Amino acid sequence: MTDSTTGHRRRGRLLIIGGAENRTCGTGPLETFVRLAGDAAARVVVVTTATEIPEEVTAEYTAAFGRLGVTAVRELRLLGRAAADDPGVLDALEEATGVLFSGGDQSRIRTLVGSQTNRLLRRRLEEDGLVIAGTSAGATAMGHWMILGGKGHEVAASTVRVGPGLALMDNVLIDMHFLERGRLPRLLSGIALDTRLLGVGIDEDTAIVVGDGAFEVVGSGLVTVVDAERATVGYAAGDDEPMAMLHVDLHMLPAGCRFDMDRRRPVIGRRPGEES
Repeated sequence: MTDSTTGHRRRGRLLIIGGAENRTCGTGPLETFVRLAGDAAARVVVVTTATEIPEEVTAEYTAAFGRLGVTAVRELRLLGRAAADDPGVLDALEEATGVLFSGGDQSRIRTLVGSQTNRLLRRRLEEDGLVIAGTSAGATAMGHWMILGGKGHEVAASTVRVGPGLALMDNVLIDMHFLERGRLPRLLSGIALDTRLLGVGIDEDTAIVVGDGAFEVVGSGLVTVVDAERATVGYAAGDDEPMAMLHVDLHMLPAGCRFDMDRRRPVIGRRPGEES
């Protein structure tokens, strides 16, 4: 995809939203998504695989994008592997400038993993400037591994369940509705199982914009980054027993802050409206 104003190829971006994004006033993560996807000229595909109420979800996003000047909005339900490999679906995704995965139940998105749709999205993200967003269930599906569920107040193997994701973002484990649902133990439990991963917990109406080995925070809440690369983990004998985690780095990043994922280094930024 080429930028018509500069003649240069646009770089692909991921926009990963913690859920419950503002869809009424035209600000925040959805506004960022539309801007990256081409403003009023954006051609948006909403993938509703995860939700049980696709018509309602599609209507809400169509209205929200309409308030931001976007008229080309199409839904793809993609129920199962056959739909995800359908040539008509692939043609629609080739024409899109932005693709949004809705919330719902992320286990339904597992049917898309490794599909032709999955391969096309990864190629267009890397080579063709496509903007891909995921919110709530769609957010955790962006990683190589996604959180499928789990609950508990301890750091333990039984507190988290993971499975293969769409692998649009490597070396990261994403959790959503983070502060609102008290999910720090769940994210720590997932990272304890593979300390090479960065844990990224995203609050509601908050997102990270990912590209070039780094991300920037947008929206009204915080992003929590768990870095256990240098941590010591004491694994328990049973899945329900708590694990010990020592020397874990924890970063809390509001809007405007950045995180260099290659160097595992946060950068404090200005809040919106703050004087430089």
